[in-house]
Amino acid sequence: MSKRFSTLDTTRLLFEHPKILFRLIERMDRNEARYVRESDLVAEVMDYSRRLGRADKDRVRLALSTDNLFRSGLVIDIIKAEGERRLVFQDALINMMRACNASLYQELTDARLRGHLVTLRDVRDRLEVSSFSEFDPDFTELRDDLNERVSQLIGLLRQNVIRMQTISGQLAELSGDASRAPDRYLEFRQNLFDQIVTLYERHIKPTLVFLNPDTRLPDGSNLFDTLEAMVRLLEANGDHSLADQIFRSALSLNALYKPIQSVAREVEHFLRKTRQGMVQYNAMEHFYSQLRSLKDDTETLSLRRKWLEGGAFARNTGFLVGLRAQQRPKHYAFGQSSSYYQLLLSELDLRLSDIRRQDEVPVLQEVSGSGRNARVDVQRIRRLYDWLESLELRPTEDLVRELHGRLEGFIPGYRPPDLLASLNRLVNTPPPGYQVVTTNRFRILETDSTLPEAGEQFVYRKRRLEPRTEVNDD
Repeated sequence: MSKRFSTLDTTRLLFEHPKILFRLIERMDRNEARYVRESDLVAEVMDYSRRLGRADKDRVRLALSTDNLFRSGLVIDIIKAEGERRLVFQDALINMMRACNASLYQELTDARLRGHLVTLRDVRDRLEVSSFSEFDPDFTELRDDLNERVSQLIGLLRQNVIRMQTISGQLAELSGDASRAPDRYLEFRQNLFDQIVTLYERHIKPTLVFLNPDTRLPDGSNLFDTLEAMVRLLEANGDHSLADQIFRSALSLNALYKPIQSVAREVEHFLRKTRQGMVQYNAMEHFYSQLRSLKDDTETLSLRRKWLEGGAFARNTGFLVGLRAQQRPKHYAFGQSSSYYQLLLSELDLRLSDIRRQDEVPVLQEVSGSGRNARVDVQRIRRLYDWLESLELRPTEDLVRELHGRLEGFIPGYRPPDLLASLNRLVNTPPPGYQVVTTNRFRILETDSTLPEAGEQFVYRKRRLEPRTEVNDD
């Protein structure tokens, strides 16, 4: 008696060595067939097992033999045609293997989508004459059939979305010859255009039409009109639970329209690329696929591998060389706390009050060259002090930068020495109710390009303007 494996053991071996079925499914899709030739299966098993150890080699070859697959029920039929044997695998097994590899997801064609729509229309028609009674087996079977078909449609469309979102890799494969054969670029572009147009017209566009709620079909209602009609029938007959379930399913289907629409825009944008743009696109996609493979290595059962092992990638590409020595880019964004908005509104109020007091702004006399004029300096400081007396201030963590922002670009003839004079004035004579606190932290202030000292940096000690705390001697 020959050795045989159970269905569980055979399935376990198939998923331990998935590349065999992956290659067979790819060949099925290329040939647009629903079966696997026995010769192809034997060739793949022999080629794959050649790299295994003796024990694993014997186990794989025995488990994936035609007799064992048929006896275990994973192959449901063997067809003899045109002098060869063709194996028909379980649909559940093929679908599981497709779920494990996004590149094996099948794009939905117009014929398959219309088949699902016709089936849902038939369910709607049967629902119109149904009894809606829990004791009627015809209704319960119809309800289960409706749930199964809607769930199956959502699953297929979600797989289709995932498959389409990986289209960038497929476009890179189609345009790979652009960088290697520039002399045949025109011929290549025409072939590329034909392939991508076929992809768009046969798979992407039918799905967009199918998921568009505004689509008008000559042979009947569209998908969402069909589901809405079933929701109305169920609600009218008191089956609110199933009606809510179908309504939520319609919302899920409607949400799948936008990601497919973005894929369509990517394809249209790709068709407008020049040869140089395609070369750049392929380069980015090449290195992106390397990073994805590193990420896939972390998605294993090993709990230790949770970080990308990208040291070799960084050294070979040179993208990250010297990155740690660079400062992080500063981002400017609105905060989420109420105190942030209070501070922002307070700053706007102060700037608006400065604008309203435009007539009171002193015009400081220009000081040119390195010479000094005592009379001019005294007049500048006196006018500046008079203006500071009426200046409205608020508590701030950096008084120097606050003063610079209020003076720069607002007072004609402003220079950095005016900032120092203003700061000394506030330190010695702070505004009523406030005090200036000097810290040991240093900051750097860069002058504006319109000032005479443009491009210079000044190091200053950080000072805070705080409300004065009353000291009770009692």
